[in-house]
Amino acid sequence: MANALILLADGFELIEAMAPYDVFCRGGINVKTVSISGDKTVAASNKVKVIADLLWDEADFTSTDLIYLPGGYPGYENLGNDPKVGAVAKSQYESGKMLAAICGAPTVLLKNAIAFGKTVTSHSCCAEEMSAKYRYTGKPYEQDGNIWTAIGAGHSQDFAIALVQALVGDAAVAKIKKGMELK
Repeated sequence: MANALILLADGFELIEAMAPYDVFCRGGINVKTVSISGDKTVAASNKVKVIADLLWDEADFTSTDLIYLPGGYPGYENLGNDPKVGAVAKSQYESGKMLAAICGAPTVLLKNAIAFGKTVTSHSCCAEEMSAKYRYTGKPYEQDGNIWTAIGAGHSQDFAIALVQALVGDAAVAKIKKGMELK
């Protein structure tokens, strides 16, 4: 079974974390949310409070196939400013395992000098900043090697389905689409 961790920082975008969580579960992926603070209760950007599955010190980052970084303001800045998040993201990338970021969260890559030169997308508010070190496209989502990026909240579900496709294949995607009435 594939394993995924979704990192939650105060101010995360609810749909960018919870839609993938749901899709990953439906696809048979063992997924856990991880609070980057010392509290399992994490407030989304719209003030909805979510209880993370794990605290940072409880998470096993060495055996995860996918680390997923949701955007949302100021959530993506909180992720990018946390040195332990940067170290784990860099390790995930360097190990060749999947690292995914949506909306403003691709700036975590930039702040931590991860995968410069790769083809990426992000929320348009970060386009100029990302273009300085990456090939920025503005497409709904991009995959370049083991780096996956998406433009924003409206693409959360499709992005998650693409990640499931890459992790566990066609049968899981067919199951997800049937259960969610997607064509």
